[in-house]
Amino acid sequence: MGGILTAPAQGGFHCIFLFQATTIAGQFVKSFYCTQQKMTLFLNQRRKEVELMGTFTLHKHDATNSKVGGGNTTLGRREFLQAGAAGATFGLAAFLAAKRGAASSAGSRTAIGESDGFPNKITDACRPFDQKYTIFARGLWDPEVQSKWVKFATAPTSKESGRTQLDKALYNAGWAVEYRFAEWSMNGQPDTDAYQWNTWTNPRKWEFENVQDASNKVKKAAKFLGACLVGIARYDPLWTYSSLLKIVKFQESQPEHWLRPPAGIEHIPTRLPFEPKSVVVMAVEMDYGAIACSPTHIAGAGTGLGYSRMAELGWSVRRFLSELGYRSFACGNDTALSIPYAVAAGLGEIGRQGCLITREFGPRVRLVKVFTELELKPDTPQTFGVAAFCKKCKRCAESCPAKAIPFGDPTLEGPTISNNPGVEKWYLNPEKCFDFWVENGVDCANCITSCPYNKTEMWNHRLISRLTALPGDQLHYLMARMDKIFGYGNTFDKRANAEWWKEE
Repeated sequence: MGGILTAPAQGGFHCIFLFQATTIAGQFVKSFYCTQQKMTLFLNQRRKEVELMGTFTLHKHDATNSKVGGGNTTLGRREFLQAGAAGATFGLAAFLAAKRGAASSAGSRTAIGESDGFPNKITDACRPFDQKYTIFARGLWDPEVQSKWVKFATAPTSKESGRTQLDKALYNAGWAVEYRFAEWSMNGQPDTDAYQWNTWTNPRKWEFENVQDASNKVKKAAKFLGACLVGIARYDPLWTYSSLLKIVKFQESQPEHWLRPPAGIEHIPTRLPFEPKSVVVMAVEMDYGAIACSPTHIAGAGTGLGYSRMAELGWSVRRFLSELGYRSFACGNDTALSIPYAVAAGLGEIGRQGCLITREFGPRVRLVKVFTELELKPDTPQTFGVAAFCKKCKRCAESCPAKAIPFGDPTLEGPTISNNPGVEKWYLNPEKCFDFWVENGVDCANCITSCPYNKTEMWNHRLISRLTALPGDQLHYLMARMDKIFGYGNTFDKRANAEWWKEE
């Protein structure tokens, strides 16, 4: 989680409230056993008191400078941060002091660090998943989902903010590279132009000093070529689809094939062109401002641009490895499950909404993988408190218009045939999710927008992200509520749509 110390662009708050809030945090952590109900009442009372005082006002559009004049003081974000840093620090210190003895005596494990294995419980019920049952692949063969897909893909524009012809043009431009070079990959189509399985490989191999040297250089190259995050996992057949859907014929006279389901498909067993040894897993950041406009075409453009960058990045990293003499191929949503590989590669944890939660960007990333015969040193799964925080937060479930995200505890199976059972986690209902996409006329990213981990790269956001790893249900509850009080994670926000198109 991040960002409870700064004022976001979409809401103005009283400066005094920061001091009150940070003082409350200190009082709260010192009184660790107070109930959530009492704390919520306390926060509401304090906020009302501050609103009545109304002496100092923090204006939402003043992002950098403080101005004094006319009896009112307008503070920018920097001053706002500096004013609250001391209070937050004292609150953290009090919490650590209160918890250190209890945690050590109870033998509790810290929420930050490396995991000995995959951090989620995996049972024998977990098997390689048949890709045809993913909700998007079902759009290729399932009559019920096919009809919905056509309605979704051909939805008209309107005069509503975020849904105009201008917004739709941005949407299609964001998806343009994905549509051209990785067509239907988002639905699981393998072996497309950007994700070709059989490509030229240099017959002369580059010899690395050792697996660590190889890993370091591959990561360096991946980041240079556009990866925001990169990790390495061992190849694991458990996360490779057991079977794939292969499009063999498109609709006739269709200028953009993705607008309608293909005319012919084959359901084939997965036979990779070689036995991979390593998987290079990379994350691409999606635009923060665009995703804040969910659920509109502007947010969809942010998602589409993420997919287009996936295709470019995957192709480039694959080419780098092929030039060095090692057979490799890239894949997006096709061929294998991305999130388990990303967890294994140490990029993040699985959140309540089913997305990968990264420390740097929260769930606001897209994932691309490169399978290679080059032996690399695998990274270790990392835990930083996501599972514990998600249990108390529930912002994504509250913000989901489809009611597709569960409010309860993690389970070992999901509600539909599009869920792969056997892993202990929160299971999204993909059918409900896609039904809203169809009703909405464009894809939805509310669960990403509303997540408290979804923040920009600022020191204060990273500080708060560290705090979420500390144990304590009531601390997590407080931090989630404070994130909401400070105006972060709003969805269906027409102001965000209007702000996005304003000139810099």
